[in-house]
Amino acid sequence: MNQEIYQAGIKHLISVEANFERFVPNHKFNFFLRPKGFEGICSLVIEQQISVAAAESIKERVFKLMSSINSNEFLKIDTHTLNSLGLSRPKINYLQGIAEKEVAKELNFEELKVMTDSDARDFLCQFKGIGSWTADCYLMACLGRQDIWPIGDIGLQEGVKRLKNLKVRPDQDQMIKLAHDWSPYRSVAANLLWNDYDD
Repeated sequence: MNQEIYQAGIKHLISVEANFERFVPNHKFNFFLRPKGFEGICSLVIEQQISVAAAESIKERVFKLMSSINSNEFLKIDTHTLNSLGLSRPKINYLQGIAEKEVAKELNFEELKVMTDSDARDFLCQFKGIGSWTADCYLMACLGRQDIWPIGDIGLQEGVKRLKNLKVRPDQDQMIKLAHDWSPYRSVAANLLWNDYDD
């Protein structure tokens, strides 16, 4: 995401949902961004279902062991070492599998750039360890797609609850309906709500 998309997104979001005005920070904040390719997917898999602080700590330790963060380098690290750095056995298996698929040329991250959001999501989700949240976050944070909405993310559900003054967190079906008019800038909405949730 860039400033042009961000500003256009804010204008659109406030026009269809006035409450967004109080979620626009008066200071710069960091967009949710990750590198493209294996480094981005590796980051996102590590970040699955753990705190930001824990994920950052594990990423730092794992990435330090690689001269360059890529599939070939990752596969040189033995399972015991990865586990000792805080990676769970399932995540190790997922990342080793993804790395092996890329090395075998069954996964080409470059191909994602020309796919539609839907096709890219389906393509990524065929690999074990990449579910809809990880695929959506890759499209948003690594490829800069502007209309991505990870409906299963608890932080976003909490954000929508606050935005809409709901009594309970919306479920995934409600997340789709409530954000319908926010398209084509749902990535901007997600970044605003995450920023508010993290503050």
